[in-house]
Amino acid sequence: MHRIIVLSDGTWCGRETGTRSNIYELAELMGLQINNPNTEDQHTLRTPTLTARYHHGVGLNSTFLDYLFNGITAQDLAAECISTYKFIVENYTPDHEIWLFGLSRGSYTVRCVAGMINNCGIIRKCRTAEETDLLCKEVYRIYRSRYAINSPHSDASKEFRKEKSWPLVGDEDSPEHRLKAPIRFMGVFDTVGGLGIPTFSGGVGLDWPEFYDNVVSSVVDQMHHLVSLHDRFYIFQPCLAIRKDGSKSGIEEQWIPGVHYDLGRQRFRFFRIGAGLVERWLGNWSFASKVIEPNEVLADFALSKMLRAIHREDPTNTIISKAKLDEFEGRITRDQTSGTPKTGDGDVYAKIAQYAPFGQPLRGIFTALSRIAPAIMELLLALRDRLIPDTRANVYDFMTVDKSVSETQSLAQLARVSADRYSSQTFQSWALRGGRATH
Repeated sequence: MHRIIVLSDGTWCGRETGTRSNIYELAELMGLQINNPNTEDQHTLRTPTLTARYHHGVGLNSTFLDYLFNGITAQDLAAECISTYKFIVENYTPDHEIWLFGLSRGSYTVRCVAGMINNCGIIRKCRTAEETDLLCKEVYRIYRSRYAINSPHSDASKEFRKEKSWPLVGDEDSPEHRLKAPIRFMGVFDTVGGLGIPTFSGGVGLDWPEFYDNVVSSVVDQMHHLVSLHDRFYIFQPCLAIRKDGSKSGIEEQWIPGVHYDLGRQRFRFFRIGAGLVERWLGNWSFASKVIEPNEVLADFALSKMLRAIHREDPTNTIISKAKLDEFEGRITRDQTSGTPKTGDGDVYAKIAQYAPFGQPLRGIFTALSRIAPAIMELLLALRDRLIPDTRANVYDFMTVDKSVSETQSLAQLARVSADRYSSQTFQSWALRGGRATH
């Protein structure tokens, strides 16, 4: 069985920013050589058993102002969805299985791609590369369409899949010949987009288009979703996973401690190290831009969770070798026993303006803007605890000792998850409603 693997990184991650996110780490564990940080948008690996692609996060490859604007509004998400779908089209046959991985808006991307496959199938390559490219763009437009005729179960969509795509699960002529789901596994870190991805619309301002694929369709066999317990940034609402019938069949979704950038290992800075000379120079000055440091203990915990989920579905370790897994676990053990674990900055959202370009010297201006235009600042920087909708949700108990993590300390102790560093009370509120956390 040959595997097609897609790794889609989060906003401002990878090339230009020098961020080694958990998606970046996964790519390296799988053997991708991501050693050209300045000129490549993507990196690929082809072996006898897999074809893999890592793509840097949205918001890169642009001028500084475009970089900020695209990172905030994700204007290039459509292009990335189409590019990812096209990569699958160019490499897929029914003898392949697909593995998708994403972080943040990269998670949003791979879930959209799963929706495109559910809607239109995986198209067969056309006579020319230009025609294939054009049809991939049309698939995205069909997926986004509000018209009933373009819904996945319409006669028109079924006819499209029959004429243009490889056979898809659900389209069988008889139940005796059930096809397998093309997407064997989807592993995502904190999918954001529960309110839609915010975009700027001319004459309207901020628009919140609906997330089109919050339902995980039958084209996905297994899904593993790690959700942030402590994030409070309102425009980063989590998009939780559920099947069409309301069940969680084949879905393992767990709430774990840390804010959004902890789970993803996103070492965030506004000025890019791989950009122009002036931007690189400014990035070296602390007064010009501060760096948000993720909690490496929580990032390691999240990555360990994902690696275990991968191993359960790939027990022969053909995707990530046993040697690589042992090397990673050994590093975690060394870090925990070093006496100086890197626990990062905690939740900095209440003072996020200080991390903006020249945020420290311009702190007074941001304070004045909050007084002059509170509605705008509230829209852009609103902070609210997340809601865990179901008291039966799978929530990790980070307050008690888990011997698979440490013999003597809880994860809260190891990672310094305390009220003064992490303000969210989502966990406490959920527990008061009757929720019971587990290991």
